[in-house]
Amino acid sequence: MRALFALMLLVAASARAEMPLQELLERLGEAEEKKLAVPACLFVESSVTEQLDKEGKSMGRITRSYEVLRAGTKVVSRKKLSEKEEGELVGQLKAEPRDQNQNEDPRGQLSPFHPKSRDEYQFEQSPGPREGWVTVKITPREKDEKRMKGTAVVDSRTAQLISMHLSPSALPAMLDRFQVDFVYADTPCERHPTQLQFAGSGGVFVYKVRFRTQVKISGHRRLDSAAVGGSGP
Repeated sequence: MRALFALMLLVAASARAEMPLQELLERLGEAEEKKLAVPACLFVESSVTEQLDKEGKSMGRITRSYEVLRAGTKVVSRKKLSEKEEGELVGQLKAEPRDQNQNEDPRGQLSPFHPKSRDEYQFEQSPGPREGWVTVKITPREKDEKRMKGTAVVDSRTAQLISMHLSPSALPAMLDRFQVDFVYADTPCERHPTQLQFAGSGGVFVYKVRFRTQVKISGHRRLDSAAVGGSGP
C-alpha cells in the first residue's frame, strides 16, 4: 500500500514538473525546424475581415476563402475559392493577402523560437493559465517592425505551443495598434496555427480605421517536393 501511495505521488509530481526554460526553447526550436522541413502543405484558408466603429461593432465585412500551397516559409500558390462583401469597407481592408516576395528575407517569417532567430530575443518563463502549462514572455533585443513581442502559452510537459499573442515591437507607420493571436493544433503538416485573429487601428489625424480579421486554416494535406517543383523551405 505504501509503495502504491509513493508511486501515485511520483506520478503527480512528474505531471506538475516544468521543463527548464532552455530545454523548452530547444524543443520549440526543433518543432519549428521540423515544421518548415515539410516539403509542401496544401490547406484551405478562410477569413472574415471587418471594419469596426468606435464601439467595436461591425460596419462591413469581406469573407474569403483560398486554397493555399505552402513550402517552408513561402506561399507557392494562392487560389481564391470564394468572396463575399457586405456593408461598408475601406479599400485597404479589401486588399488581397500579402505573401512573402521572392527576394524578401525569410527570417522575417520565422518564429521567435526558431534557432536562426532565437538569439534576437529574450525569454522569461512564468506559470501558465492551467496546470502543466507555462507562459513564455517574448521580448526582442532590438525593436523592429518585423520583430514581435508578446507571450506564448506552452505545454511544458510536451513542449507544444498552445497559443501565441504577439504585436510588433515597433509599430509600422499609420498604425497605432496591432495584435495577432494564434491558436495551435496538430495537423498532417506538423503543429501549426489553425485559428488566427488580427486586430488593430490606424490612420492619420481624426481619420481612423479599426479592423479585425479572423482566420481559420483547415483541410491540411502533406505533399512531397514534386508539388512545388522540388523546392524546399
